[in-house]
Amino acid sequence: MLKKEILYSLNDIVIVPSISTSIRSRSECDPFQYQEMTIVSYPLFTAPMDFVKGNEQEFLENAVIPIVPRTVPFEKRKTLFSQFFCAFSLKEAEELYRHPSFDVDSQHFVLIDIANGMMEQEIEVGKRIKDTFECKLMGGNIGNPATYLLYDTAGFDYLRVGIGDGAGCLTSKQLGVSYPYASLISEIAELKNRNDSHCEIIADGGMNSYSDIIKCLALGADYVMCGKLFAQAALKNETVGTSFTYRGMSTKSAQKDMGNKHLKTAEGRTLTLTKEYTLSAWLENFDSYLRSAMSYCNSRTLRQFRERAICQIVSSNASYKINDK
Repeated sequence: MLKKEILYSLNDIVIVPSISTSIRSRSECDPFQYQEMTIVSYPLFTAPMDFVKGNEQEFLENAVIPIVPRTVPFEKRKTLFSQFFCAFSLKEAEELYRHPSFDVDSQHFVLIDIANGMMEQEIEVGKRIKDTFECKLMGGNIGNPATYLLYDTAGFDYLRVGIGDGAGCLTSKQLGVSYPYASLISEIAELKNRNDSHCEIIADGGMNSYSDIIKCLALGADYVMCGKLFAQAALKNETVGTSFTYRGMSTKSAQKDMGNKHLKTAEGRTLTLTKEYTLSAWLENFDSYLRSAMSYCNSRTLRQFRERAICQIVSSNASYKINDK
């Protein structure tokens, strides 16, 4: 079957400025997420990838929410998931609720980390986790807008949205399975608003620039998850200009490090990249660029930005002028 509706990627859209704005300076705009009147973070998560290991506190100190990857041993993650979001395989997530060896009345942070978030089993496991212990629960990834409502009904707090777009991911290239980002986020945001849903949208994968992140927020994402952009940021113990290996978490080497005995055909790849900037310098720019975008859209808060920003589809020539300078 062929559906004839055209779907759009981030490069197919621009954010249209408001007709007028009462904001005189971008300093009036607030780019932070809050819980109970307390600053939590920028609207940013790290991807659950190798570069996060051991650096969780530094990301938190820079107002980015880290996720501990599955390459950290399972028993170690069980000691960390009361402090940080930790990624767990479906089998590990089942172990958490079947044999809880922790204080079930304390808050924990769980990401069920699988590639195909359309699997009914992930949603069922999430329900059981929510019934067993206190947690903030994240799921995904999904590539069909309607799947969002299944996760929301199941009680998930966050949902990763996007399939195959990450720098280390080959899913879309090899399988032909995808749902272009701009359409996916916009349609899910419409569902969320129409149904007064609580599950927060995380745009995940394939962010190549500040504008990609800002467009996702304008389309209605609550957060954006970044892998390569943060991996290329030099942390306190690293030096700008040094090379490193960056890999997708479905590569065979990553599968081995996650304890898999039967290796699957890889839907990821390994790249050699360079540390291009410090984390603090990247975030300083991000802070300024996001505030400026908000000011153009007469938005003092992120909530206003999501509600007021208007995204417009543009021609291929216009996209080239904007995105390929």
